[in-house]
Order: sequence, then C-alpha cells, then structure tokens
Amino acid sequence: MTGSGLRVFGGGTAAAVVMVHGIRVSSSTWLPHARRLTPDFRVSAPDLPGHGALRGGTFTLAAAVGELDAAVAEAYRATGRRPLVVGMSLGGFVAMAHAAAHPDLVRGLLVCGSTARARGLKALAYTAAARLDERRGEERSAAANARLFRRHTTPECAEAVIAGGFARHAFGQAVLELRRVDVLGLAARLRTPTRFVNGRRDLPFRLEEGAFLRAVRAAGTPAHLAHAPGSHLFPLQDPDAFADLVRDAHAGLPAL
Repeated sequence: MTGSGLRVFGGGTAAAVVMVHGIRVSSSTWLPHARRLTPDFRVSAPDLPGHGALRGGTFTLAAAVGELDAAVAEAYRATGRRPLVVGMSLGGFVAMAHAAAHPDLVRGLLVCGSTARARGLKALAYTAAARLDERRGEERSAAANARLFRRHTTPECAEAVIAGGFARHAFGQAVLELRRVDVLGLAARLRTPTRFVNGRRDLPFRLEEGAFLRAVRAAGTPAHLAHAPGSHLFPLQDPDAFADLVRDAHAGLPAL
C-alpha cells in the first residue's frame, strides 16, 4: 500500500482494473478478488476519504472523486491503458461521479449495488443506521460490523474487510453526501460504457435500476443491466463469480 492508501496488485502492462470499495470499509475489501484477477490484470484499489488509511479525513464526494482520479492516473501511467473501474455500493456512486466529470479517462464502468437515490424512507433508514453506529462507540461498532460481514459474506472476504478496519464516522458523512447529490443525474451524464449489476435479493437497490439504465442509454451511452445471485454484498459472497464478472465486463468493452 502506498502512503495515500492505494493498494496495487500485479504489474507490467496487464490490463488495468481500478476497484472502489463500499461505505465504512476499505481497499482491503478487494484482496480476495485481486488474488483471482492477477496476473491477467493489474488491480489497484484506493481508499476513499474517511476510510482505511485515510480514516482521519472527512468523506465528501468531491474528495472521493479526487482519490479515484489519482488511482486512475496511476494505473494509466503504469500500464499505458485506461482502466475498467469497478465500484461497489458507495464506490459505484464515486465511479459514476468520476466518469461523469472525466469521460475520457476510463474505458468502462462496472457499477454494483449503486442504483438507488438516498431519499424518502430509504434516506431516513440509512441516516438512522449511521447514527446508531456513532452511538455504539468504536469497539462496539467494529464488533457489530465484523459480525455482519462474517454472517453475510465468505470467511475469506470477511477477514479481508475486517483487516482494513471500519470507518465509523465516514458512514454518516457518506450518507449525508448521497442525500445531497442527484445520483440519477450523474448517470445521465455518463459517456462511458456502463454495466450495472445488482444482487437479485437486493430489493432496495433494484427498485430504481431501470431508471438508472434508461438515464445512461438516453445519452446514447452503451449500458447494460444484469443480476447476480445474492444480496447487496454479492461481490463478497462469491469472489470467484465476481472475479469472472470483472473479466466478462472487461472482455465486453469496446476495442481500443
């Protein structure tokens, strides 16, 4: 890991993939997937502000886009190739915001569990969950989150997530940011080939998936929607299948 919290796996001129973690976890989330994707791919994974090695900072969407932009630039310098950007949950929203602002810097997006707007009852539920996590305190919050990931993901993925620690304060900061941002508007600004994937049992994030797909396609941008077995955490419930999904998304990108 670099001083900025960027993890890099593989090297040379292998095809570049940048993977962006979800809320309150860190770049170590992707360790199991990097083991499966290298050496065919050079995998890099940044920590978002307020998370992982950057846990002392504050999460804002603008700062998160800056961290992703630095990771994308590093991947291009190292490989001479524009990367596929893979984002999970919060990471998917960050990936869309970055691609909307910098459409020529990435080859494609694989956006997982990021097709919902933080509004109404959904926004209230996430805000309440963030406040509860704050009130728990550091030790109880970490223990509760560790139990959640051990219960709902594979042992390998759970231990990778737990090793990176949990960003208790960033949880509420990220929820507040997503309430302020028109994430459907971000999708409408995409000019980068985009593949949305949701867990079949992730009903809260499937309710608006069609709207996100239509928003991207309305701009004339290639976009697809698929479903994977599992819940909102499906990338961590079968890392073999998810690595295959990344390979398939890369293979489906337009030729350079």
